[in-house]
Amino acid sequence: MRPLTSRPAALRAARATVVAGVASTALSGCFYLSDPTTDMQYVPSDGNIATVGPLQVSNVLVVTSAKGAKGDLQGLVTNTSESAQELTVTPQGGAAVKVQVPALQSVRLDGKTNGNDKATISPVSFQATSAAPGEQLQVAFSAKDGEGKQVAVPVVLDQYPYGSASPSHPDSRADESGSKAAH
Repeated sequence: MRPLTSRPAALRAARATVVAGVASTALSGCFYLSDPTTDMQYVPSDGNIATVGPLQVSNVLVVTSAKGAKGDLQGLVTNTSESAQELTVTPQGGAAVKVQVPALQSVRLDGKTNGNDKATISPVSFQATSAAPGEQLQVAFSAKDGEGKQVAVPVVLDQYPYGSASPSHPDSRADESGSKAAH
């Protein structure tokens, strides 16, 4: 009696199995040629980070309405040491601002309280921001011991969720002739 499958069909099935096995082994081997993304450090927020001595600056960004306008710094500074620390914040083209951070506590740069930490500071603001919303502003963070770090800080528009301004939506605007045109 003759088998139900022919010899060529069985050979094709065996070849397909071997090809599938080799392909899966080769493709899974790519793992060994690249770094796992879980091992790469990244910033999981809109702001940037920096470590200056015992001070950790996290989620730092600047909120402003336009280039040249006042800018408010937002973020969190955590002091991991057993003594109070001073952080100096200097924006590109601007004046330095000093921030006092109590021992083993965090302070928000917008002046509000942070969770269970009761320490607050005066809000950190810059007279004029040299970068427009959507760009980055170079800001130097330095500790009292002289250690410092230059960080590219994102500049965001003064509206929700970071600012208080709300966008305006005019129902009409002037056309090229200067008269009002309805939209």
